[in-house]
Amino acid sequence: MPTSLRQIVVSILFGGLLLPQASESAQQDSAGWTPQLWSGPPIPADVTAIPFAAGLEHRTIHRPGQSDDKFLHGAAIIDHDGVMYANWANSPTDENGPHETLRGRRSLDAGKTWSALELVAPGFKGNECHSHGVYLAHEGELWTFCARFDGSKHKFPGLTAEAFVLNEKTDRWESRGIVIDNCWPYDEPVRMGNGNWITGGQDKQGLPVIAISQGDDLAEKWQTVPLPYDPALEPNYAETTVWAEGEHVIAVIRGGGDVAWVSISDDFGRTWTRAVRSNYPMPRSKAYLGKLSTGQLYIVSNLKNRDTLVVSVGRPGAKTLSSMWRIRHGKSEPPRFPGKAKSKQWSYPYAHEHDGKLFIVYSIGKEDCGLSVVPVASLRTTPAQGD
Repeated sequence: MPTSLRQIVVSILFGGLLLPQASESAQQDSAGWTPQLWSGPPIPADVTAIPFAAGLEHRTIHRPGQSDDKFLHGAAIIDHDGVMYANWANSPTDENGPHETLRGRRSLDAGKTWSALELVAPGFKGNECHSHGVYLAHEGELWTFCARFDGSKHKFPGLTAEAFVLNEKTDRWESRGIVIDNCWPYDEPVRMGNGNWITGGQDKQGLPVIAISQGDDLAEKWQTVPLPYDPALEPNYAETTVWAEGEHVIAVIRGGGDVAWVSISDDFGRTWTRAVRSNYPMPRSKAYLGKLSTGQLYIVSNLKNRDTLVVSVGRPGAKTLSSMWRIRHGKSEPPRFPGKAKSKQWSYPYAHEHDGKLFIVYSIGKEDCGLSVVPVASLRTTPAQGD
């Protein structure tokens, strides 16, 4: 088949118009979760054969100037009472260093324009720092849970997560204290069938963990649970993202071998299967797992390297992913300011659905905060027999 025709066919397949149902792995738990995340057609070696999502829009939430902190990473986003909030870790020059803080902006027009910078978690005068985290809107309050650790040493000694709540009267963020030990939360907490909330993360050594709330009392100390892993995982900054349905939870983990690793729990996150390789391609970079209002499981992740950011979805109700679209592709603009760990990249995505659109935030060169908006309707797939 000529290359051009092959690309057209692959584009049609990946556009969700024609997606044959592949057989799923026999290694499934009682909820149907499986380490084999991908059940769609073969993913082309040439990433340019993967189409961009229809209706895709790109915006920039924050771009530092000469007088601003020049390192940015780990953005999160949420809509709360008609206001869109985004925050991220900011430090003067380098990643995970002293004087890092959590800063953000707000939008009143669904992410088209953004307010001036605000300070969410203030950091410290010494070596301890605040860093990026996650949002949760709950019972009329907006929470953010951010990492806190000694930024002067390797990895994350003393790692905890501190909770901040937006005071609606003063319009300021107020600390509710340290609520999680030894876990850096990475995705918006998901409520499980027993009423507890769960978020994925990594511990102070960069190993995969999750954290579980004590019901709806979010200020009570959460339980941190390490995930067992195959030594081949080569855990190193093993950022973990989760999705829960009832008592069943699936964790997708950054690991070695250029694939996502998967661990599964059948008891509300208390115990887990040993993390193993999946068949979903993913480099060593943080991903974000969730479910759309259409009932479609999705992952936003890098593909091959940090030059390509993709969103992959399954059919409504399916436990695997079967369609993929590009979100960003090619080298990003190079960082304008020097700093440790900076390079051309689109990385560390975080997503939130609002008003029929998926809002995806990410780091651009670990310096700017990017936003891509995707109509959920453009991510629809064709249901297949047996899903």
